Amino acid sequence: MTNRVTELYNEELLRGGSPLAEIDLHDEERFPYLAGIDRQYLNRPVFVGEGELNRFADDTVRAVDILMSLPERLYDGDLDRLCRTLGIEPRRARLMRRLGGVRPYRFGRIDAYHDGESFKILEFNATSETGGLEWVGPATRAMLDHDALRAFAERHRLGFTDAPEKVAEALREAGAAVTGGRDPVVALIEGEGGLADYGVAWRPLHRLLRDFGLDCHLGEIADLSFGNGRVLFRGTPVDVVYRVFEVDQVVDHPEGLRLTERLLAAHEEGSVVVWTPLETEIYRQKACMTLLSDPGLGVRLSAEERELIDRVLPWTRSLGASDSLDEYVERRERLIVKPNDAYSGRGITAGWEVGEREWLRALRDGAETGAIVQERVVPRHEPVVDPVTGRVEPWEACWGLYYTPAGGYAGGGCRFQKVGQVDIRALGPGTKTKVAGVFTYPDAVEGAGSW
Repeated sequence: MTNRVTELYNEELLRGGSPLAEIDLHDEERFPYLAGIDRQYLNRPVFVGEGELNRFADDTVRAVDILMSLPERLYDGDLDRLCRTLGIEPRRARLMRRLGGVRPYRFGRIDAYHDGESFKILEFNATSETGGLEWVGPATRAMLDHDALRAFAERHRLGFTDAPEKVAEALREAGAAVTGGRDPVVALIEGEGGLADYGVAWRPLHRLLRDFGLDCHLGEIADLSFGNGRVLFRGTPVDVVYRVFEVDQVVDHPEGLRLTERLLAAHEEGSVVVWTPLETEIYRQKACMTLLSDPGLGVRLSAEERELIDRVLPWTRSLGASDSLDEYVERRERLIVKPNDAYSGRGITAGWEVGEREWLRALRDGAETGAIVQERVVPRHEPVVDPVTGRVEPWEACWGLYYTPAGGYAGGGCRFQKVGQVDIRALGPGTKTKVAGVFTYPDAVEGAGSW
């Protein structure tokens, strides 16, 4: 099951001799701005109805708002109690809640599957160290540099939202509290030694933010200092610190911890904006999805909010040491185990990929270390024409959709793997995974809003 625009695109390819078949984003000479981005690109973009995406965008933003309000709904705003419920180690929790429960900026990415009927949220990545921004806009723009794709887009009135551009706009809005309206000076900051491991994502993003007019600098937390009431990056006063370091990168490092404390104090004083506060890492914990999904845990939701959560979030439960595992063993082929604090597929065990013995071991380990068990979402097949053989092959797409504080949806892209070769633990960069940008088409949905 797919959509008409995808069918039309594939029909053009299958006629033979179509210039659409010549699209290759790996040509670094033609697309120098994609050089250095560690991704393999699919030979076509993804198409989705604008109205359908708008409805899901509205649902996503509302779900994120509910997620961020968990302290109020459960514990009268007590973040410490929420952290204990989630099993966050006390030293990490203290740093995460350092700013005292000020509602963090609504910014991040949700990962979703489309099951053939609707989108389902697999994970909330509600924090600024979320990756992927470096490619989702450039890869889509690169498609439009091909005359044939641009002509196809014009014929079918396709559009796309540039994620890094939306983030640049959001940084300007956030920085206005410090700058009074002028463009902010931004420092994109990793943890100590973090650029060696993650610079492949942050260097392209740094270039993109500069391309969109921001005076943006890239470095690590040791590059920050403090003087004359300002936060300095190698001596230059900065207005916004775009935080891409995590709690774990500083909590066990005395100098990194000291600098982080000074940075958060500067945020409290109003001399800098930290984008986003460390509190957002609380909501990245996968056990938060259990708090939303399980009505028995006491989260106060209206009937409309409950219907929303049930519509967009798969059935999700936390594994506890005292739980009976019988139900989960019986439902093995319909469930997946995910560690609470992992990302990029690390530590995941999919019940349909393993035998009963390995599944039971994953359940027991998850119950001991902290994990959720979630109902499997089977993604619909996306038909992709192989440029070499001309055959149509089924692929599966994991959608990464961004949102910002004021503007809602902020662009997105898909990570693809062939059906039959899918490894749920390899949805990050890897030889089996390819990525593609997203185009929307008008689908004439009455009352569809805009993001």
